[in-house]
Amino acid sequence: MKRNLALFGVFICLMIMTYLFQEKRVEKEYDLAQHEDKLFDFEINHLKLPTFEVEKKDGSWWSGNDLLSHNAFKQIEKKLSEIKKIKSIEGKWETFFPHPFSFEVNHKKWTIGDLSLDKQAFYIAETDKISLAVIEGGSTQLTQDETEIEALKLNELITLLSKSKAELKETQLFRFYPNLPMERVVLSVEGSLPFELNFKEHKTEPPPISGISVHKDLVGKFFSLLTQINIKQELPYSDKLKFKKLGELKFLNDSSAVTWELWLKSKNSADAVIIDPVKKKAYLMLGGSLRVFFIQIQDYWDKKVIPQKDFTSFTRTNAIFIQGDKKAVVTILNREPLGFEVQGYKIDQARMEFLIQFLFNLAAKDQAERVSLLSKTEKQQLLSENHLRIEIMGQELILWRKKEELIVVNLTQGFKAHFNLLDESFNGKFEDVLK
Repeated sequence: MKRNLALFGVFICLMIMTYLFQEKRVEKEYDLAQHEDKLFDFEINHLKLPTFEVEKKDGSWWSGNDLLSHNAFKQIEKKLSEIKKIKSIEGKWETFFPHPFSFEVNHKKWTIGDLSLDKQAFYIAETDKISLAVIEGGSTQLTQDETEIEALKLNELITLLSKSKAELKETQLFRFYPNLPMERVVLSVEGSLPFELNFKEHKTEPPPISGISVHKDLVGKFFSLLTQINIKQELPYSDKLKFKKLGELKFLNDSSAVTWELWLKSKNSADAVIIDPVKKKAYLMLGGSLRVFFIQIQDYWDKKVIPQKDFTSFTRTNAIFIQGDKKAVVTILNREPLGFEVQGYKIDQARMEFLIQFLFNLAAKDQAERVSLLSKTEKQQLLSENHLRIEIMGQELILWRKKEELIVVNLTQGFKAHFNLLDESFNGKFEDVLK
């Protein structure tokens, strides 16, 4: 027994040694191969383009006092990092560079020349050292001719490097605030009650109604709207820009605060400006990019008919449909498309699938437009009337059809989920889905 244990220990040691000396060596060789012959396999912090010069400071690209597009320069860095040398070339400069395109990277001159004869590579030189190279990444353009792909990729790189300073200026407002305090955000819009998003504790104030939860990716939801705020240009700060206040975003943490005030520029213009009253900054905004100011607190809630905590994955599950003296047990089969089984009735496949989209929040019905509390009076009214009632996954639901709206009432949780529905042929009745 002791001998077996000793042998087992030796075996384990050999396995560890094999991993350290063999697997790690292979891993290192693979990593070196991935970076070998990359012409720009280093951090880029300076570029001299045909019309202007830029520098990277603290992760952002600047030309003088002008902040430049984070996304555009990330794309440029990516394209340069994908250039891989095939081999060194000897010969006359003018043979390979009849129409040279020159730029600088980290204060070293680089020149792009012609495509090779087979159009599958191109010539590039660091000062006077000429190489044949390819761009390993893909192209954003579509073509049916594979021989054109390398030319397209090269043209995309040259186009990016040829853009003017005006084309490359930053337009996303949040990029001008690299240290936004984002533990909490208070949103205020004229004519509406203010509300707060607390990212640190993952909650909203006021909180969701009973049966509804906060959106599972609260930060991501807000940030997706924040990135859409785009500026046309920075304006000289002036109190004269403050004609009518439309709203306010206040970013907070325990030690700092940043406020963006949204103002209508004048009574004769629909132009809006965002003003930072502390930094004395003003930005003329791009129309259609200010949605974050105007969506309601419920857009940060998970407005599901069946709460996520009660929704269970299934292969088959039963739903009881009841209306008046009609009752049917429908088995729902989780497949594509959904399958249904029932005894004594014929299922209208299309309309049943349509109804299930509301109940399970599928496809375009992922969220209700809004939710509201179910009052005791409404509950008594609904139970006394002739509505379709559905029992599924431990939830008792009622369909309440109104003009241009379908309300799915969750009696178990005590709330109403409101969906816009213009199709007047669907009444939410038993006979709509079961014949």
